[in-house]
Amino acid sequence: MMIRTSSRFPKNEKGVTLVEVLASIVIISIILLGVFSLLTFTNKTAVSNNAKLVSINLAKATIERMKVKPDDYFYNFEELKAKTAEFEVVYDHEDCRTSECETLYLPVVNDQTYHVEITVSQTDEERDLKLLNVVVTVSLAERNIKSIVEGYVNYATYENG
Repeated sequence: MMIRTSSRFPKNEKGVTLVEVLASIVIISIILLGVFSLLTFTNKTAVSNNAKLVSINLAKATIERMKVKPDDYFYNFEELKAKTAEFEVVYDHEDCRTSECETLYLPVVNDQTYHVEITVSQTDEERDLKLLNVVVTVSLAERNIKSIVEGYVNYATYENG
């Protein structure tokens, strides 16, 4: 007679132990945390870069619009042209005299209000060339973003206007 010994766990059966499953879950979790952190950082950087690009483009567009219609930005454009001494004047939304002017100095882009500040100056040489030196500063305070663009407005074309 043969006696059979039965074993509950066969010795040659292949499978995964609980320790191996837990170790693989921990490793995958660490990898996923790293990937998630990278995606979060990338998203924040993209949003910040977008706001910076908007502020740079607003500053450039402001100078270009000033070249076409300087009266929209300077309520005293004729006085600026008539000055005989060197000067520097700063304009912002508080200097606006019309409601349309405020949209130029406080534009809203992507649900964010940017602040535009314009500094106008002129030296003797610039006056001889009929140029106004314009520095446009566009800022977004809540994100600590500030862009500065400098250019010239030639007012010789507005002499008779």
